[in-house]
Amino acid sequence: MNRHARILLATCSGIMFLAVGAIGTPKVAHAQFGDIAGALIGHAINGALNGGGYARPGGGCGRGCRGRESSHHDNGGEESDSRSNKARDDDVLASLAPPSSKVENDVLKSVSVSSSLHEITTTKDVATLGKSDVKDDERDWTGKVQDVINKFKENQDKSVSTAGDVTEHAIEQSLDAALSKARLNTFESFLGENWTADRLRVKVLDRVLVDLDSLFNGNSRGYAPMQQLDTLIQHAAEVTYRRVFELSELLAANRSEAVFVQRLYQDQGARVDDKLREDIDGMLGSAAGAALGKYEVAFRRNEIGYALRYRAERVVFDCLSENVTKISSSETGMATPGEIRQRVVDTARTECVSWLDRQFGADTRAISTQKPMPLRVVWSADGPKDDPSMYGQTASEQ
Repeated sequence: MNRHARILLATCSGIMFLAVGAIGTPKVAHAQFGDIAGALIGHAINGALNGGGYARPGGGCGRGCRGRESSHHDNGGEESDSRSNKARDDDVLASLAPPSSKVENDVLKSVSVSSSLHEITTTKDVATLGKSDVKDDERDWTGKVQDVINKFKENQDKSVSTAGDVTEHAIEQSLDAALSKARLNTFESFLGENWTADRLRVKVLDRVLVDLDSLFNGNSRGYAPMQQLDTLIQHAAEVTYRRVFELSELLAANRSEAVFVQRLYQDQGARVDDKLREDIDGMLGSAAGAALGKYEVAFRRNEIGYALRYRAERVVFDCLSENVTKISSSETGMATPGEIRQRVVDTARTECVSWLDRQFGADTRAISTQKPMPLRVVWSADGPKDDPSMYGQTASEQ
């Protein structure tokens, strides 16, 4: 085997090893590397199967077995056959000449390794782990504004000659004012969360589109002034605030419950069995119900009652996480599941109630005003713990 053939085979073998090691089969490697690298891998495999020689495009076992086929000839025949084989080998090598450096670089650039999935893929297939999967239409609030304008055009009586005052600019101004007045920009300031200005505007306008037909009922003949639309936008922003507040606190309460489980494992390790893990959710639910019982009536009467109840659960779960060692430990190591259940409820009724009183006020007839808080905020006996790193600049402040 001459020098060019050895270099080619070594290159092909290296690419084949990378593909097989990362993927598992040469067939998959051929599909993912593309025609150029796949062809090189195919030639390398065929060459290995043919006694170390490379495969010929037109058939035959190649140079590796040529010596065995001609071993019965005399020396003159071998010399003549060697010269003939050399000419044919040079033709084959020319047909298998490596691609240009530009093509090679393009192929290598299209290959990347995903460290999380431990597989080799093209750049088009790289997993976008950790990225938000929010769709574009959930951020296209300008398209929603156009939908509102189109709705007015569809309902406008063509016989009405008076031009309306509903314009794209007027809607945008009304929307900005409504988000600020409804305090929706508070959620926008939470770093690392999906409450972006675009998404909040889309949610408000979705609500507006649902209620928009009410402006055209009666004898308005499709004509509705911007003042009425402005009122509708403001109402939609207030409804959206309540819904987003509720969803945010629900997510935070679930997170706080997960933190309790995490702290329990950190404290007791392998002593936490499957039965206890299955019962934890019921334990925490019973504890939260026992702790916030006195606030139930006040929560039901409040316009953001669901959000307040989720926040109360969040405070109780953080309180129990703070006391997880006392709740789960015993003189011999870990308390029994029955003891843990009783301690969870007792701690909620005593210590955690004082946390709730500090947050909502001891007088259940006048609950303290609550404001949204980032998901990462953790409650303590002195109140919520947050810091500037949890907040960013809102669009209105930029």
